Amino acid sequence: MSDQQDTGLWEHRVRFDQAAKGLKVELVADEARRDVIARAFGMIKLNSLAAHVETRSVAGENPVVRVSLTLKGEVTQECGVTLEPFTHEISSELEIDCIEKQRVTTEVAEVGAREFTLDDLDEPDVIENGQIDLGQYVIEALGEAYDPFARKPGAVFEEPEVVKEPSPFAVLAQLKRDE
Repeated sequence: MSDQQDTGLWEHRVRFDQAAKGLKVELVADEARRDVIARAFGMIKLNSLAAHVETRSVAGENPVVRVSLTLKGEVTQECGVTLEPFTHEISSELEIDCIEKQRVTTEVAEVGAREFTLDDLDEPDVIENGQIDLGQYVIEALGEAYDPFARKPGAVFEEPEVVKEPSPFAVLAQLKRDE
């Protein structure tokens, strides 16, 4: 952990200008970090967690940095059906654009008859302090990959037998017969 106060589960900051030039970073969580993350996610144990992160500048009017992340890990958790512990691998890929706050404009562009895609709806993350927190994106990717109710391989949910309670009228009818 850094000397600064850790505001999240994992903090790994890089300067925006360095990220714009292109970085390749391997982030591997040590045991202490994995324990903190496992508790926060309700896991029995986070056995491993590693992320390969690449950054690059994206052409455009304003400088934008694209963060591409590939996450791999192994988790031990309770089965969502049997509640037995089991271990399995998790993985995720994440791509996020970042822009510095002073570059954000409030102007609305004339778009005419242009068709929009889902990618157009994703606004870049606004970076306020000149630093991109790659650790935050690792946690975000983990959140997408981790299923807190995952099933152990072969576990099948079986509906419990419901014992039908007799209706009050059936009880009354039985009492009448017993007289």
